[in-house]
Amino acid sequence: MYVQTLDQCVSLAALLVCCGLALWRGGGPERIAGLAMILAWFATPLVQNASQVFGPQSGVFVVDVLLLLVLLVLALVCDRWWPMAATGFQAVVTLTHLAAALDTQIAPRAYYVAGSLLSYLTMGALFLGARNAARRTKASPGSGGRRLTII
Repeated sequence: MYVQTLDQCVSLAALLVCCGLALWRGGGPERIAGLAMILAWFATPLVQNASQVFGPQSGVFVVDVLLLLVLLVLALVCDRWWPMAATGFQAVVTLTHLAAALDTQIAPRAYYVAGSLLSYLTMGALFLGARNAARRTKASPGSGGRRLTII
């Protein structure tokens, strides 16, 4: 169900690296996003309709919108750049669902690949944000460690 194809294996590995770094070395925003991405990754196969070949996957759409909302809130309240990039990538993922709803002739493989490739970009933005948060914590030894900076 979760790991049956090479793409799913690569996606899980990317998730573990990106979100693992975010949970281990990131600040509050990185940890929130990392947890949200992990939940979204594991929720997606549970809500996916395997018998539906054409058109949008409504369950996956809901999961993607919820992740988009988490990232959007982080982008609006945090003093970091990466949530804006992650929100943009996740917004395009969400738009692919709308495109599939408007045109049911979109090839299922193209729909799947677009969502998959864009999710790597979303995870990549989190990875860079977590790496920068780890550097920030290391560079300021008097800061007392982790912090959630919200405007």
